[in-house]
Amino acid sequence: MPRLTKKETRIKLRDALVAEVVENGISALNVAGIVTRAKVSAGTVYVHFENKDDMLRQVYMDLKADFHSTITEKQNETDSARLVRDMWFAMFDFVRTRPKDFLFLDYASAAKILSPEQQEITDKYAAEIAALLKRGVDDATLADLDTGLLSLLLVAPAMQLARSAVLSGQAIPETLIEQTFERVWLSIAK
Repeated sequence: MPRLTKKETRIKLRDALVAEVVENGISALNVAGIVTRAKVSAGTVYVHFENKDDMLRQVYMDLKADFHSTITEKQNETDSARLVRDMWFAMFDFVRTRPKDFLFLDYASAAKILSPEQQEITDKYAAEIAALLKRGVDDATLADLDTGLLSLLLVAPAMQLARSAVLSGQAIPETLIEQTFERVWLSIAK
């Protein structure tokens, strides 16, 4: 069997860490569980990360950057209704194709694991999303609501469907995704 590249090994470690957190929680996370799941030696972790906490933070930041870039890919869309729809369906594509990563982001965010510098980066991501939603409020496409509330109304249904998909092992039907967006839209549109 050919030897894995450093990038491939890091991806194996990331996927193992995510699966461990989603299945067992952050408080139960340990290097032994990660290396067993990734089928690598314990020393391999320390080639890529300083320690378990560093690994947790770096994986979170990598996935958060992926998620943010996915949902803001069409940020230059000038039609606010189209922009919100594109962002929501991009978020859902991420949820559908990477449900464990999405849940990991939720769990790790709630655990407040980031350094102040990392938190600053994620705060900028949130500010960018808020600015995009504010454009929709300003042009009267979206209801005149706080951007945090608009974001919550968009993300909460996706979180519920992601949890359901991961726990059941079932794919989220496209019709359910469409129906959910239509109901969400009713709650945020002007």
